[in-house]
Amino acid sequence: MNVIPIPPSYDKNQKLSLNETEKYLDYLYDNEVSTIMTTAGTSQFNLLNLKEISDFNSISDKYPRKSIIGLPPLSTVETIKFIRDNPISSNSYYMALYPDRYYSAETIIDYFVSIRQYTENPLYLHGMFTRSGFGGTWNYTHDILTELYESNIIIGIKEEHSELTASYNVLSQCPKNLDVIVAGGSMRRHQFLRSAGGNSYLAGVGNFFPKIEIDYNNGKNIDHCLSKETKLFNVFGKYGWHRSLRAGLSILGLCCFFDRQPYPVRDKNFLNDIENILTEINDD
Repeated sequence: MNVIPIPPSYDKNQKLSLNETEKYLDYLYDNEVSTIMTTAGTSQFNLLNLKEISDFNSISDKYPRKSIIGLPPLSTVETIKFIRDNPISSNSYYMALYPDRYYSAETIIDYFVSIRQYTENPLYLHGMFTRSGFGGTWNYTHDILTELYESNIIIGIKEEHSELTASYNVLSQCPKNLDVIVAGGSMRRHQFLRSAGGNSYLAGVGNFFPKIEIDYNNGKNIDHCLSKETKLFNVFGKYGWHRSLRAGLSILGLCCFFDRQPYPVRDKNFLNDIENILTEINDD
């Protein structure tokens, strides 16, 4: 299953444009997308204030199918306050991102346990690797994920392990019913991690052309779908995924016509490359 991450749109004065987001969600619904997600990176929580995050999440929570609603990375007290001030529908799930460095497993677990007391449904865990308080980076381990799942604290994770092979080893030891949404590679990452438990993936080419990933999900023309994704990533990789995503959605007339600063300028060569690869993929 593919999960579509939702980027925020802005008007020419850099004000949040919720109407554009609604139109994009309508496009996804009309194209049979089953699940959407707001998330700190794609949804640019770093460029939004808490009121804007709340408003943006509220629009996404109205998606008629399934919504995974990202929480801003705040202190425990402020995260709980955000949840209580912003209730979501019964078919939606909050996704929490640990806000600090890693110091101990107990501290990590306590954070999610504390939040869970205020949510109707179990959480999704944003499993992005984080900085370690002892130097370097730290990735989530199977024992932490298993404990949280078996205690009904989490129902799934957005998997973002920093090493693909290590991610396979972690996921293969997690509970089989844990909903694992692999990120940072879409269908091709899913190809590698599905036998370890990666049952879902964060969309790539499906942000623009949902049918390609739906065909892949249904086992239809898998190699052809992967080929289209590879073509997209080869071009988008030169400019950065999120920058290219926003420009591509704008070129197709879907949303994201303006950026909020600071953000790179959309120069002519960049836009031409993005438009050309989208046209090629759509015509293929």
